[in-house]
Amino acid sequence: MHPERFAKAAAAGALTLALISAMAACAPVPTSGATPDQGSGPALTLTSLTQVSADRAGTEKAGGEKTAGEKTAGKKNKAPAPALKTFTFPDGHISFAYPANWSIRTQPGPTLPGSSADCVEAVLSDHRGRDVAFMVSGFYGDGASSPVERTVFDSAPVLGLAAFEGEPAFGFFRDSFVDVNDHFSMDVRPAAELVTGSAASGNGQVLLPNGAAIFRVFMDSPGFPSDEAASAWTQSPEYAQLKALLMSVSYT
Repeated sequence: MHPERFAKAAAAGALTLALISAMAACAPVPTSGATPDQGSGPALTLTSLTQVSADRAGTEKAGGEKTAGEKTAGKKNKAPAPALKTFTFPDGHISFAYPANWSIRTQPGPTLPGSSADCVEAVLSDHRGRDVAFMVSGFYGDGASSPVERTVFDSAPVLGLAAFEGEPAFGFFRDSFVDVNDHFSMDVRPAAELVTGSAASGNGQVLLPNGAAIFRVFMDSPGFPSDEAASAWTQSPEYAQLKALLMSVSYT
């Protein structure tokens, strides 16, 4: 991985996501090698938000109740669940489910001299060919943490990782930094870090028996014009699909 791009990504991580506390396995994974250029990340266009609002306006009465006819129509028009595939990293420990019409490309991650662990990076692209998520198995990681004001929009335990340190959980949240634009994140991290309020930014990694791991969705910055827009996005099919991806991660 190109050293200049690595340095740039490491600096960005220190200010925003603050990925990665110490752990021995393989070298840090810079986001620049897999993260698309600005504007080519996940589909965070607000078309899905507009559709959610339109659907609600057309199906909800003033009191929030749906009529019997509307409920029946919703059941009839409900789209079938997409077919899924399962990806397992080469060492056989970490696996996750993803839509069958997505693709995955993998590459070795840099390793420390004398390390016996292998680091593998997996980048997921959606049906349009856009990179949407980044999964890493078996690296050691390093990084810095900075004070932030965190707003958590959604979080949930990842059952396939529940037995491990920090009780890893899925989270979608916004961090506000001093003199830096807000940053929205969606990843898996220790549950204690997914609390609204003043806190250290923490790290976007999970410590597992085969080393550290990263499971995150690429988020364009700033991502959303407001907290209300971010909250509305959690009701969209796109959000549900990305959340399901991260929630499916398991270790055996």
